[in-house]
Amino acid sequence: MKCDICKKQEATVFIKQVINGVAKKLHACHACAREHGFDSTLPLPLLKDLLFGEAAPAPRRAAREKTCPACGMKASEFRKTSLLGCPACYDVFAEEAATYLESIPECPGHVGKVPVKERAAAELARLQKSLQEAVDAQNFEEAARLRDRIRLLRGPARREAAGGEQARRENPIGDGVR
Repeated sequence: MKCDICKKQEATVFIKQVINGVAKKLHACHACAREHGFDSTLPLPLLKDLLFGEAAPAPRRAAREKTCPACGMKASEFRKTSLLGCPACYDVFAEEAATYLESIPECPGHVGKVPVKERAAAELARLQKSLQEAVDAQNFEEAARLRDRIRLLRGPARREAAGGEQARRENPIGDGVR
């Protein structure tokens, strides 16, 4: 996403302010954010002139800051660290946490390691779909290749099942003697 100010650089800073239920957003590159007075060590109100003009109402501070009765964590601490202190904080700071979560861009999906069984199952499903497409297109050489790969993936489970069946055929009484 491009910077809303210079419209040239990629935006690396996202600012969202809600005043009287109206949300205003700004995407800025690092240079423009710094040029307009936003520094990660400075509070957000320094950008109010850039974002909302001089007539923007100053946000009201609550007379008493929310504090978790269980661990003593304050709302300002949560806003600073984005971490909650204890299970009770989830109830106390529910509104702040919801606002924070809404500001995070959506994650495209899991990016960590995938368990081996799930990876094999996904590969098997992909191969079966490709096999069906090859058969539908009457590409039988490709279908045979895919069938063989599917058999290789299913191999260990099939061999165990077949081995158990073979043992039952050899010893139908099941007395443990082979």
